[in-house]
Amino acid sequence: MRPWILAAAVTFAAPLTLAQTAPVFSFPTQNDTVTLPLMLEDWVQTDTARTELAVDASLPGSDAGKARADVLGAVRALAQGADWRFTAFDRNQDASGLEHWHAVVEARLAEAQLGGLSDRAKQVSRAGLQIRVQSVDFSPTLAEVEVTKSKLRAEMYKKVNEALAQLNQAEPERKYRIMRIDFNEPTPNLPAPRMMSAAAPGNEQVASGISLSEKAELRANVTFAAIAPRE
Repeated sequence: MRPWILAAAVTFAAPLTLAQTAPVFSFPTQNDTVTLPLMLEDWVQTDTARTELAVDASLPGSDAGKARADVLGAVRALAQGADWRFTAFDRNQDASGLEHWHAVVEARLAEAQLGGLSDRAKQVSRAGLQIRVQSVDFSPTLAEVEVTKSKLRAEMYKKVNEALAQLNQAEPERKYRIMRIDFNEPTPNLPAPRMMSAAAPGNEQVASGISLSEKAELRANVTFAAIAPRE
């Protein structure tokens, strides 16, 4: 029985090696960092305005099927090529059987189409169909804002690389790199609307048309990093 006991002892002792039991330590890379705030701005220019027309119509109930086409035909005559869309609609019927419609249609109109718009709305109005300019909003579209911000981001990346080159020129032995860029953009992206009513007395000049601009800003916090020297 004794030889078997010795053999068992050798069998259990063999797997216990230093490589299997020694712990492995890893240390994170230490960085020196430099943070730089940057800001850019540019103008977002638009030559179109979001224009709302208020439409009031009275018609026999039997004619309701063609009323939409009549309304669109009338407003399309105000500005050739404009893409008018219904954005609000209310419909009711009185005791005599007449239907009364109140609708709001809107489109982006070019600067040249705004001049005399209120007068043209009066000219196409008739008994049972009244059209008036409700509001004109000169704020740029989201697409126009994003085009300008895309240009600002491209300029921002250029400024970041210029700053990195200057930093490495001042500290050539450190070899700084871009660690992160945190952009800070206002939310929402669109500027606050500047809406003016063209229906109120004395406000007809609003529809005369003028190209306006909004300011867009882009801010960024840039962090440059280099491996810290060993002490």
